[in-house]
Amino acid sequence: MRRIAVLLTCASWMAGSGFGASRLNPAEKRAMELNPAVVLVSVKYQVNGRFQVGDEALTFGPSTIGGTGSGFIYRPDGYIITNGHVVADANMKDPQAQESLKQYINRAVLNGIVLPAYRSRNKTLTGNLNEMINAVSLKAYYTTPVLSVFLANGAEYQAVITEYSDPVSSMGKDVAILKINANNLPTVKLGNSDNVHIQEQITVIGYPGAASNAGISLLSEASRLVPTITNGHVSAVKAMVEQSTVIQSDAVVGHGNSGGPAFNEANEVIGITTFKSTDESGFNFFVPINTAMIFVNEAGVKPESGLFNQLWTTALDSFDAGKCQDAKKQLQSVLNIVPNLPDALRLMTASEKCIADEGVIGRSMEGSTWIIYSAAGVVILALAVLMIARKRQAPAVVVGAPQVGGATARSGSPGGTRLETGAAPGLPPVAGERNFGSVQVTSGSLSGKRFNITKAGLLIGTDPSKCQIVVSEDNVSHEHAWIVPVDNSVVVIDRGSTNGTYINSVDSPRVSKVGLQNGDRVYLGKKGSVVLTYFSS
Repeated sequence: MRRIAVLLTCASWMAGSGFGASRLNPAEKRAMELNPAVVLVSVKYQVNGRFQVGDEALTFGPSTIGGTGSGFIYRPDGYIITNGHVVADANMKDPQAQESLKQYINRAVLNGIVLPAYRSRNKTLTGNLNEMINAVSLKAYYTTPVLSVFLANGAEYQAVITEYSDPVSSMGKDVAILKINANNLPTVKLGNSDNVHIQEQITVIGYPGAASNAGISLLSEASRLVPTITNGHVSAVKAMVEQSTVIQSDAVVGHGNSGGPAFNEANEVIGITTFKSTDESGFNFFVPINTAMIFVNEAGVKPESGLFNQLWTTALDSFDAGKCQDAKKQLQSVLNIVPNLPDALRLMTASEKCIADEGVIGRSMEGSTWIIYSAAGVVILALAVLMIARKRQAPAVVVGAPQVGGATARSGSPGGTRLETGAAPGLPPVAGERNFGSVQVTSGSLSGKRFNITKAGLLIGTDPSKCQIVVSEDNVSHEHAWIVPVDNSVVVIDRGSTNGTYINSVDSPRVSKVGLQNGDRVYLGKKGSVVLTYFSS
């Protein structure tokens, strides 16, 4: 019995060992899943001008003025939802928005430059805004506002406004849709705000200025791209003056959170952070996502998830499960798509440390759960043998069983005897053709189409008589590139194209032959009008 107890203990250890221990707590993992698709939105412009203090003519500038807010990506090809008031200054097509910008600049110059100049000269200036502007002969000039979007990895993109509604202060819906020129971006999932329940928990993510180096001088410049996450509950669902619905919550928000997402517990966006009470804390309001869907539909681009989300989720699951070798490979694929993503870099470092700590044995067992189950099977088999051995007193004798050709004859169907000599050696299974993966066209005339890579490879170009993937873009050569298996990898070979072949970015060096990793993007030509993404399986 003692041996049985020891074996049972061993089996129990294998079943409940640290191999299955999570490396991320659930809240941390959830934050990592949601953070990458939340972006910082910035509007900046240069201001200069002149004014009078008595007979003295003074000039100022150029100075940079602007503001920041938050937003979230809902399509991998660069469509973003934010508040209308976050991007109002950049909406050059809206006369009302431009008049508001002009008034804002005049007010900012008066308060920040003109009045201090008067006070330093022991002079006073009174009246309303327009009266003071006329009194000092203020002339303020500003450049065209620049609308930028910053991803979590620090990448900056110029954005255009495709759909716009006035701020709630002007009785608008306060929603804007932006577009940046990018692909394979992280995305969020949009929910249904009609299903929101009172006291339902929500999570708010964004870039409040108070939690950046603009609000706290001790924080680094890089910290402005680290999103802030707060939690709260739905306090009420209320109606605005013009009858639009808003969601009220006690989740903490600040200036800069505007335009950012509020998630339900299913990780779906149900609201957009929009405004808060200036008198009391804990009274914050969110435009429902269903209101934003009106503008999403008008833009004609339905929400989608893409390659990044697939790779990122897989990498997080692998790391969380302790499959560090797998996680390292998957994280590299993530970084091929979104370079320098902070969370991915941190997990890559942690994966490498995990691999080093585990050593050779840990690495050989990682991802091989069959070893554990096989060992458990051996334990169970050993238990069975021990129990049978205790019961066995003498060899079992089969009475009347004739021996034919050394084989044991067992009673078969009535009228005869079936011989069993043990199973005949089975033929090895016929090996199928090796899977070399596939490529999907993610930009260009064939966008969305997927092609399996054969042993002979795939030739890409404009010549239909020679190429397996035929594109129509004029900057692609007749035989531009060849994606083909070589030894144990898949490579892309430039076929002497005019405009070159590039990996993951048109800013990278032109390649002649290079091995591909899962998630790599192949750009045909500097314009990037044709892009293919490689999938290893």
